[in-house]
Amino acid sequence: MRHEKRFKVDESMVAKGIGLNVRVLSTPSLILAMEITAHECILPELSEFETTVGTGICMRHLKPTKIGEEFTVVAELIERNGRKLKFKVSAYDSQGKIGEGEHYRAIINKSEFESRLK
Repeated sequence: MRHEKRFKVDESMVAKGIGLNVRVLSTPSLILAMEITAHECILPELSEFETTVGTGICMRHLKPTKIGEEFTVVAELIERNGRKLKFKVSAYDSQGKIGEGEHYRAIINKSEFESRLK
């Protein structure tokens, strides 16, 4: 399975938002885009009672992307072991690859998960 999603770097995604004075895509925002894309990749396989949660990520942020620029994240499911999922993730802007890595998610039952939080 493979899924692509486009994003546009806005003020909420820049490193300045985390206390730095730099107006480029922050690493936490890139990670979030990778998580969203991986989650959407597996959605067609889930029942209405299931969702996924992130369990880990190992990624490299290779180069900056300026505010106002668009970038695309690609998530590819490369391994499934029961409820455990492993994705290859990568991100590209108009200049080339900006990030790459592996992202791990787990399929959970929504109501069981929420009841454990109470």
